Amino acid sequence: MQTWHHLSPDWLNWADQLAPAAQKINRHLIDALDLPALTRAADGRDLAVLDLASGVGEPAFGIAQMLADAGDNGDGDPALHGQVIASDIVPGMCAGLAERAGAEGIGNLSVVAADMEKLPFGTGTMDAVSCRFGVMFCHDPDAALGEANRVLRFGGRAAFMLWAPLVDNPLFSAMDGVLGNMLGTGFADAGLDLFGFADPTSATAHMARAGFGDVTLTTHSPAGRIPERAAFWKPQMEMLFGPQLRAATDAERGAIDAAMFEALRPYVTDGHFQVPICFHVLAGVKG
Repeated sequence: MQTWHHLSPDWLNWADQLAPAAQKINRHLIDALDLPALTRAADGRDLAVLDLASGVGEPAFGIAQMLADAGDNGDGDPALHGQVIASDIVPGMCAGLAERAGAEGIGNLSVVAADMEKLPFGTGTMDAVSCRFGVMFCHDPDAALGEANRVLRFGGRAAFMLWAPLVDNPLFSAMDGVLGNMLGTGFADAGLDLFGFADPTSATAHMARAGFGDVTLTTHSPAGRIPERAAFWKPQMEMLFGPQLRAATDAERGAIDAAMFEALRPYVTDGHFQVPICFHVLAGVKG
């Protein structure tokens, strides 16, 4: 928790700018929840969705907006409606999240400070549980998955977005190498295990041990198109290594940007970076 406590200002600083890109990849996570099927099973009852490690709002905001009761959607499926609980272990994240939700007028979202390894919710009270790039950072990931299973109703669904291996994520590979060389710190030194669920066989085994059935894992590798002079790595770098970068000199930060550009130069085409990110969506049903 201490690591994320120090990083919450960096996350809040980039939240609004990164939201559109986050929403583009969140659809893979939200699709895995199959909210229309859960709505049909709820038979008119509002859905209850719990988002874990919500950070400063995604994907909780997107799910809440989908569940705002908009009436008949015209495609034969019942209208989606329900409530979202956004949770995070870091109070600073929760405070920023609540402020952003209020500013955006999201009325069907509440914020609860919660440790996903010991959730303060009753057994069988949620229809769905989502978590975007969070469970791999738990001290005991199996406990977190077990808690997600516990709070779900029978037939409820959980979906987790997880980073695929470092070798398949050139942005992180470059970041780890450049910061290791320049500042003497990489992911391991900072205590950040982004890739604890990178192996598909191990990841699905974690879900099965937690009691989930119908476990699926899909892998996605989107690549954006960003002008080559844009230092697009800065948001992720500051959100993971904010304290170290604030302690660096202006010259060191300039050298880091130059080294990142060189490391990612192979991904420049027609004047634009096209750097893939690779992640898994791991999903299961409480049976």
